[in-house]
Amino acid sequence: MEVLFHVDESVMWDLTIKNLNNFIKDIDEEFSITVVANGDAVNGYLDVRLSDQMRMLSKSVIFISCLNSMKKEHIEPEALPDFVKIVPSGVVEIAKLEEKGFHYIKP
Repeated sequence: MEVLFHVDESVMWDLTIKNLNNFIKDIDEEFSITVVANGDAVNGYLDVRLSDQMRMLSKSVIFISCLNSMKKEHIEPEALPDFVKIVPSGVVEIAKLEEKGFHYIKP
C-alpha cells in the first residue's frame, strides 16, 4: 500500500505524527509512506519538539518539503534536517504521487 500524508498547517503536525505511528503499527501489509509538507507546515521540520519523532519515523517514512513554501517562510534548505527531501512544488509532488496511485490522507 502506498500512502501520501499531506500537511499544510503547522498545527497539524502532532496529529500527523500520531496518525503515522498508528498507521505503521496497525498495517498488516507492505507499505510506502510519503509525507508532503507545504504552506506554513514546512516550519514543522524546524520544530525541535518534533525532530526526534520525525527522525525515528524517517526510517520508514519519506518526508518532503515544498521549496515554494520554504521561500515564503524564509527557510533556507540547509536549515532542514538531512532526512527531508526538498521538491520545487508540494502541490505538483502531491499530484504526481496521486497519479502513481498513492492513497491521499490529510490529517
